[in-house]
Amino acid sequence: MRGIRENEEGVSLVLEYVLFSLICVGFFMIIAMNSDAVFIQNPNNVVMEREMSDVGNMMSTMITDMYLILPDNGYIDTEYRIPQRAGREEYVIDADIAYSDQIIEVISPSSGKKVRVTIGGIATTMPINGTAFSSSTDHKISYDSRK
Repeated sequence: MRGIRENEEGVSLVLEYVLFSLICVGFFMIIAMNSDAVFIQNPNNVVMEREMSDVGNMMSTMITDMYLILPDNGYIDTEYRIPQRAGREEYVIDADIAYSDQIIEVISPSSGKKVRVTIGGIATTMPINGTAFSSSTDHKISYDSRK
C-alpha cells in the first residue's frame, strides 16, 4: 500500500490532460468571441463597399448615356432599379454636389460609409442634382431641355 501512495506518475498525466484541455477550451472561446468581426463584419464591409461602388458606376453610366442621346428640344424620363440594400444596409445616392464636383456619392446613413464616383465631365454642360433613396420603390431620372 505504501508504494501506491508515493507513486505520482498518474497525477502528472491527469494534470497534463486537464491543463491541455483548459488551454484548448480557452483558445476556442477567444476564437468564438472574435469570429463575428472576422467572419461576418469584415466580409460585409467589403461587399457593401463594392455594391455601393457598382451602384454609383451604374448611375454614372446611365447619366452619361442619357447625355449622349439628349434631344435638342424635348425631354427624357428614364426609370431604373437599384438594390434595396448594399450588404445589410440601406443607402442614399446623392447627386446634389455633381454640378460643381462632377461626383455622385453613395452614402450609407447608418454606418457612414461613403463611395464617390465621377460622372465623366458632363456636369459642366448639363446640371445634375437630386437624391435617391434605396428604400423607395420608384426611381426616375428626368431631363427637359425646354426649361
